[in-house]
Amino acid sequence: MPTNYSFTAETGEPDSVEMTGPAADSGGRRLCVLGTGDFGRAIAKRAVTCGYSVTMGARSKDKRPDMLKLIEATGAKLKTQLDAIASAEMVVVAISSSFYDSLPLQALSNKVLIDVSNSNTGSGRTPSLRSNAERLQELVPSAIVVKSFNLLSAYLLESGGIQGSKELPVATDSDRGRQMVTALIRDLGFSPVDMGPLRMARDIERMPLEFFTDWRGAATVVGTIFIVFYIFNVFKFQFCKNLTVNKTWQWEPFKDLLMTTFNRNLAVVALTVLGAIYLPGVIAGYIQLYRGTKYSRFPGWLDRWLRMRKQMGLLMLAMGAVHGCISLGIYHPHHQYDWLFGAPKIIRTEVQVNGTYFETQPVDIWYHRPNWRGELFLTTGALSLCLVAILGIGSLPSVTARLTWREFTFIQSKLGWSALLVASVHDAVLGWKFMLVTYNCYMPTGLQMALYLPTLCVVGKAILLLPPLNRRLMKIRSGWVDTAAVSPA
Repeated sequence: MPTNYSFTAETGEPDSVEMTGPAADSGGRRLCVLGTGDFGRAIAKRAVTCGYSVTMGARSKDKRPDMLKLIEATGAKLKTQLDAIASAEMVVVAISSSFYDSLPLQALSNKVLIDVSNSNTGSGRTPSLRSNAERLQELVPSAIVVKSFNLLSAYLLESGGIQGSKELPVATDSDRGRQMVTALIRDLGFSPVDMGPLRMARDIERMPLEFFTDWRGAATVVGTIFIVFYIFNVFKFQFCKNLTVNKTWQWEPFKDLLMTTFNRNLAVVALTVLGAIYLPGVIAGYIQLYRGTKYSRFPGWLDRWLRMRKQMGLLMLAMGAVHGCISLGIYHPHHQYDWLFGAPKIIRTEVQVNGTYFETQPVDIWYHRPNWRGELFLTTGALSLCLVAILGIGSLPSVTARLTWREFTFIQSKLGWSALLVASVHDAVLGWKFMLVTYNCYMPTGLQMALYLPTLCVVGKAILLLPPLNRRLMKIRSGWVDTAAVSPA
């Protein structure tokens, strides 16, 4: 791309760098970017690639040769701030909010200013605080300030990354500004989301600073279930036998703490969480049947439960995957899983006890192919893991965006309930012989506890599928209102 430099007499440094090429022939699609930092260069390069004529405005004319090369690589023009502002109607303010006062504010009058800064006050939501975009609007009252682009990183803007379908919030008090910036966002390959007036910039600016906000509830619930069940399993398998059977304290059971007990707990918690994902939907169905309408809000606790199901599902998938990996290493005949395999043959043979002494001992010869029960157990386990993996992949935004509503519903509902049933069979096949047996310390097995929520879900769902109830529920969900059941306002 040809490059034309103009130099100042005082410094000998370039006063402006003008690129000639595709960006110079973009007609009316012009953009000014104030700031030559990482983000300013990234958005300039992206805009040039998408066919915009971009001019970058710098506070100082003195630029190091290495910085000039970086700016040149964007395909944009470098000019003073005043000249750059005059070149386009839309101006991306890509400098720190601390330097807004140093901008040529008079020149920004009547321009569409895109504020891309983030909050400097931390991630806590404090609606009373003024946003950077609102401060910029106060500095330039005659301009149209639009808040957007702050959810993007410079690296992914330049490299393309996976953010081609990323949603970008837009907040402004001007319909004209909203239309222009929305068009720019689409031109750059992203999806605009209208957040309303400029005061919503307070929330938008804090979004990049939030730390797993949507995951806190799910992580707390799943973590609590995991810890409670793990303590239960440790007491049952490590302490109970010592307290009730062994005459002297034995440390041998504690060798299983970090693998066998941990793996057992992963399975129990994963199935319990899978049941907890579908139980709120069943409860919601009964509430809608009782109220006779879908237009009344659910109780707050149920609404929060419904909203955290995606995160709970991904945590459940992670636990199921780890459980599957560990199980590959421990499910073999010599690790107390003889019920999975055919009964061993016992032979008596000479066994070397030490370097010189042999004695006759019984030796188990195992049949390493699983029996029918073992095959059913392993097959249902692998199938349930496959189904929940499809659920997890189907919940990703990039995948969901390409699914029709019918496809999404099929995956999350039909395949989800199938996963719950198959995983429950996987659990029941393992423990069907001792499911109702009382064990030491009068504690139920983890296999029993893992089936409590899934059983409740299946029974509740089966009742909702009864023809009279199902027809009524489908009518309600399609918009019908039972005026006799709905109390007058």
